[in-house]
Amino acid sequence: MHLKKSINHDEALSKARKLCADGEKCRYDIRKKLFDWGINSGDTEKIINKLIDEKFLDEWRFARMFAAGKFRNNRWGKIKISHELARKNIPKNIIEDAIRRIDEDEYIDALKTELVKKQRSISANGEMERKAKLHSYASSKGYEYELINEVLDDMIVIEDS
Repeated sequence: MHLKKSINHDEALSKARKLCADGEKCRYDIRKKLFDWGINSGDTEKIINKLIDEKFLDEWRFARMFAAGKFRNNRWGKIKISHELARKNIPKNIIEDAIRRIDEDEYIDALKTELVKKQRSISANGEMERKAKLHSYASSKGYEYELINEVLDDMIVIEDS
């Protein structure tokens, strides 16, 4: 049986600082790591508070970076980004701020691009079925129902030959 070596408070703080320096993290991510390292809840809160005081952790900064990254790199919609941030226990007002920072024109263009790209790879019996499949795809990416409808109505849907 292999037992996990636990680390002390100072080692955990040092490792957590390095994690935060390598990329934006939130309290949820760090709390999870500290738990994995066997750090007790009292020390966990002290470490998290120290990281916040030292500006290694910042929920606002994390949410903005997360939202921008998931939108630009993964082409996620605002709904999916919001749900993922909420899953990480980010407060609602911080989530709303991060979502507001996504440029609306860039957002709509990204949805259009995703739908045009996707329509080339799906087969359907007619325009209604194709639109339904495209709508389902865009919904799974986290785009809003009404926006998907607007974009699909404006698109020229490619028919099967």
